[in-house]
Amino acid sequence: MRMKFPIFSILPFASSMSMRLRKHRLGFSLIEMVVTIGIVMVLAGLLLPMAGRAYDVALGAKCQSNLRQIGIAMTAYQAEHIGALPKAYDATTTLWWYHSLMSLTPNSDGGPYLTSSKALACPQKKTGAYALVIKPPTIVGYGMLDAMLWYPTAHRQQDEPRMMLKIRNPSDWPLVMDADYPVVYGLDNPLASANRDSRFAARHRSWANVLMADGHVEQAAYGDTRWHQKVLNDDAHFSK
Repeated sequence: MRMKFPIFSILPFASSMSMRLRKHRLGFSLIEMVVTIGIVMVLAGLLLPMAGRAYDVALGAKCQSNLRQIGIAMTAYQAEHIGALPKAYDATTTLWWYHSLMSLTPNSDGGPYLTSSKALACPQKKTGAYALVIKPPTIVGYGMLDAMLWYPTAHRQQDEPRMMLKIRNPSDWPLVMDADYPVVYGLDNPLASANRDSRFAARHRSWANVLMADGHVEQAAYGDTRWHQKVLNDDAHFSK
């Protein structure tokens, strides 16, 4: 014989069971939330450094692009000046090398060789006004090498602008680089502690971008002496 239970006798039991299940689900949801937050924090800890590195790589690529634009401007300048490069600094006119690539008209931005002063600002260098009187630019993140050359006697490159025509292998000759001063007078011992006019600035994760005389860009770290004065002046690099 089948026993019949009044429906009203089952309702209290079902209601009690439903409340216990809801309580159980609530506790489980809190645990899930804690675990999820923990996983998110771990992933964030892994991904944020990667995002930072990717951002730095992008800034480094932008810097290299700037240097290539400067290289193109230098080549155009040479074509119109019998192979001569701008003087790194002209004590007579008080102009830096980049002024020679740009228009000196007040409030102008760009010129006949370098179309925009933005190419002079390394994205990793946010401050540092080098254009003392003539504007623009207001921020320059690169320095031009003004090497000591030994022909016929020791003197600076800027004393003879066409001295660059005597370079035997332009791909080995540094021209413009990440720097904290507009002119770099030598790279004999380019340490972080060296004077800012005697080193490059390794600001891209301990690397500096260096534009070579043939237009390609290399990287160098502090202590790299491949461009020592004695190296640049040997017969393999410079025609005496």
